[in-house]
Amino acid sequence: MITVTFWLLTLFTCAFAVGFGGRDGRLFSVLLLASVLLTIPAWMAGSWHATQFWLLIVDSLFFVGLFWLMLNSASYWPIWAAASQLITVITHVVTLLLQNFSDRIYEGLSTIWVIPLLLFTIIGVELDRKSLHDRVYPA
Repeated sequence: MITVTFWLLTLFTCAFAVGFGGRDGRLFSVLLLASVLLTIPAWMAGSWHATQFWLLIVDSLFFVGLFWLMLNSASYWPIWAAASQLITVITHVVTLLLQNFSDRIYEGLSTIWVIPLLLFTIIGVELDRKSLHDRVYPA
């Protein structure tokens, strides 16, 4: 059930971002779908009892892509999306520093931040879309 909900939210976010997010939304959707598809084999290659290096690589690459999008965007929502992904990457780094980090906490913290990332994107794209309609146009 959680997997189905995640995929529905991911596909809705991508469709919404592509439909209303302009260039930034399209680029975000490509980055997100690539990240999600690369996460599947990376997730299966490791164990939560130690740092998942392949997942760390995928999450870091996704963060780099979001960071680049953030720097080249006129919108604010990529900042929040990149921040959510940064927290995920930091979670992986913490497991490198603390060898006895709880595997259940590690799994929870490294997977939970995708939900705010998706919600920030939907809300941010909608606020940007709405702000275009609310601007005062000269007569």
